[in-house]
Amino acid sequence: MKIKADCIPCLIDRAKFECDLALKDEEDKIHTLAEILRFIGNNCERDLSPAFFGTYRDRIIRWRSNNIDHYERLKKEANESAKRLLPLAKGFYEESKDKFKLDALLRIAAAANSMEYGVRGYKFSNRKFEEEFERTLNEELVGNLEEVKMTILNGKNILYLTDNAGEIVFDKFVIEKLVAMGKNIILSPKERAVMNDATVKDAEELKFENKIVPSGSAIGVLLEEANKEFLRYLWNPDFLILAKGMGNYETISSFEDELRGKLIYVLRAKCYSIAEENKVKKGSLVARLVL
Repeated sequence: MKIKADCIPCLIDRAKFECDLALKDEEDKIHTLAEILRFIGNNCERDLSPAFFGTYRDRIIRWRSNNIDHYERLKKEANESAKRLLPLAKGFYEESKDKFKLDALLRIAAAANSMEYGVRGYKFSNRKFEEEFERTLNEELVGNLEEVKMTILNGKNILYLTDNAGEIVFDKFVIEKLVAMGKNIILSPKERAVMNDATVKDAEELKFENKIVPSGSAIGVLLEEANKEFLRYLWNPDFLILAKGMGNYETISSFEDELRGKLIYVLRAKCYSIAEENKVKKGSLVARLVL
């Protein structure tokens, strides 16, 4: 996905949100925002994704603030919120009448992608999410769902790309059920902190039993920075790719032709650009196999 005009004000809004997390001094915020604006201005005519700019926005803020994880507090709060909701997700799964309960798992995975901060035009709070979680699980799930489910049922190996902290609590439950179905899951969080994305540390604290192969330390998948072991799984024809969230979509969609028939996006379309790309309404829950 190439950067769109709508992406630029969103990048700036998120930059201000992150500066407020990482910096206290107003002058430091101004200089940091100015540097981010220069970076976007100098590179926005290149064939790059919004996630590329988001990655470097995040790095600029870290460099200037000397704060390696300015989302740390919000990530912990998100994980605790998700843990409180997990019994509801488990109950939703158990009550599912779908033979293999894959529909319920996909809904849980997509609903969990609601957990996001600082997206322009998308209001999120843990309190509101907890209040509306049951309704969220029952929202319409848009996509070629039968193809998604059949592809998962027929597959053996899955490379599972996580997205946000909080969300990863639900991913653990989804993955446990997939493993119980006989699937071999390779978990791929971030190697270290980038925005509010789940990291190897988050996965270890949640005691995932799966093999963990981080994708890198960028938003989504930047092929030029990705770990070599991760790339071996990404291009392995025997592995399905289940990619959570908008950052993974923004980056992987630029080379998805090479992954047709084995790539599944699961996300909430929180902005108009992502919604337009996926031909859905803004705010939709999406589970789609790339054909």
